Amino acid sequence: MATVPIIIKTVSADPWVIGVMRLGIATLCTLVFIRSSRELWKRSAAELRVLALIGLVFSLHWATYFIGIKMTSPSVAAIAVATYGVHVSLLGRILLRQAPNALQWASVFLALGGTVLVVDTFSLRDVATAGFVLIIFSAFINAFMPILHQRNISIPVNVRTLGQYLFALPLFLCMVPGSDLTLPRNDWLGMIFLGIFATFVAHTLWIRSSSVLPPHISGLIFYLYVPLTMVLSSSILGEQIGWRKIAGATLIVGASCLGIYSQRSAPAIEARESE
Repeated sequence: MATVPIIIKTVSADPWVIGVMRLGIATLCTLVFIRSSRELWKRSAAELRVLALIGLVFSLHWATYFIGIKMTSPSVAAIAVATYGVHVSLLGRILLRQAPNALQWASVFLALGGTVLVVDTFSLRDVATAGFVLIIFSAFINAFMPILHQRNISIPVNVRTLGQYLFALPLFLCMVPGSDLTLPRNDWLGMIFLGIFATFVAHTLWIRSSSVLPPHISGLIFYLYVPLTMVLSSSILGEQIGWRKIAGATLIVGASCLGIYSQRSAPAIEARESE
């Protein structure tokens, strides 16, 4: 998954074409290798509505994330999406109808401190800053995903995986007609890589793990994404990783880990995944 911002930044395809390629390939691979299509259409109307909601939330997360990556650098994009942990922590408290505790408020202020270090220009007129803010919003949307999956763990994971990809496609398909499809060969190869390895393989594994692991465990694993992306961006694209980015990333990742750690005592989900 750490390759995602690198490839999205380097290909000339717009976010909508990238989304259709990734989701189309992932949907096809899921149908071929997991063979869950029959199970999908056996679901009740209520379950199909849940799957459609999961797909919609996922498509909004991806759309804002892809657009934000195009506006800023891969390392800054990875740092911004790392605010995910703060959002998960606060959303978990809100949905459980509990007031945020001291650790969660501390995580918010640490994340704000990290943001101050990462952002060079505090103006939304600056394209890179606007992209950074958009990806923070994308991370907020993404924080709903593990909650939706865990709340609906009675639906088999293969069906939820297919539903997430399939129902996310319409938003991107609606936007593709205005896109330029005369792209270099390397762009298509990059998007095929994203579709197979960064979506079908990586996201399918992530859906399975985040459905059953406690949020404070899956969230901590997620943050390997940030240093990996920064190293790849520096070595492949030659991006300058100064002390401000490193310090800001450290604060934001630390804040997110702190927020997720504060959720370790949250009530366990009683439902068990259907095989």
